Amino acid sequence: MQKSQTNAQLAQRLAALLNALPAGVVETDSNGTVISRNNAARAMLPATPEYEQWPQQALAASMDKDGVIHVTDPGSGQIRYLTLQTCPLDDLSTILLLFDVSALRQLHQQLAQQNKLASMGQMAASLAHQLRTPLATALLYAKNLERPELGAEDRLRFSRKIVDRLQALEDLIREMLGFVKHSAPAEHAVPWRIDHLLEEIEQSFAPQCERRGVTLDIGHDSGNTTILCRPKELTAAVINLLENALAHAPEDGHIMLEVQHAENSLTLKVKDNGPGVPQELVSRIFEPFFTTRASGTGLGLAIAKRVIDGLGGELRYDRDAACTIFSITLPKAGDL
Repeated sequence: MQKSQTNAQLAQRLAALLNALPAGVVETDSNGTVISRNNAARAMLPATPEYEQWPQQALAASMDKDGVIHVTDPGSGQIRYLTLQTCPLDDLSTILLLFDVSALRQLHQQLAQQNKLASMGQMAASLAHQLRTPLATALLYAKNLERPELGAEDRLRFSRKIVDRLQALEDLIREMLGFVKHSAPAEHAVPWRIDHLLEEIEQSFAPQCERRGVTLDIGHDSGNTTILCRPKELTAAVINLLENALAHAPEDGHIMLEVQHAENSLTLKVKDNGPGVPQELVSRIFEPFFTTRASGTGLGLAIAKRVIDGLGGELRYDRDAACTIFSITLPKAGDL
């Protein structure tokens, strides 16, 4: 009788402990029928009473890719976020542990929102800094136009400088919009022959090199290799790299666009014989608005990297003894 009384007290303590646990505890028999559940489980899944089948399929259907179950509270209408752990027992019964991670999910969402706001603030500050220089220069040139003794030739020269600075502002805003809008691409990825890409780049970029007196050497692809891409975006990304090379190439410089094949991938290498990037700045070259040029926007490389990453490729920077090299590696789509 004393042992029976002790066991009864122990069972009472265990029952009190289970009901006090913040985690939901559900016991099912070998047939999947709910035998018992504690108070937390009743609050998390009020539509699953004892002696009914455990709603395994319904819970699996409401589970997201992270393994979190979304359950709507019938009383408040709010969504609970639950995780589930299963503990099979030797008698074929099962203990199910439910954890309410709604508060943790809300904290993650708040943290993501704060990070987004911080990034937007940093981007806005950087953009304001980039806009200030050409705007201040344009205002200075415009102020000179007020001088009554200014001759017609000087007036025309200052007017052209104002237009140049305003054009720089327009280019910066256009690149900024392109950087932001890339998160929702307008065109779909399609198989595109690499020789078509090279022809498009040569027609678009060769005149710029001719005006600067820089030699442009573009390799050719004779294998009709195709890559899965968004043609307009990829062309713009490669031209961004070429424009970066042209900006750093010396007079009578040399720019090369090489094509290298691997079994399942293709690499485009943009090379120039400019001075390259100082080693201490290499880790920052793909950051938005980071630039080492007074007239640069700091968006060209950032846009190119975002495009390449979106295509499942890789963009990297290297420097050998004589050349600066930006390499784009993309998966092949096959041969047409």
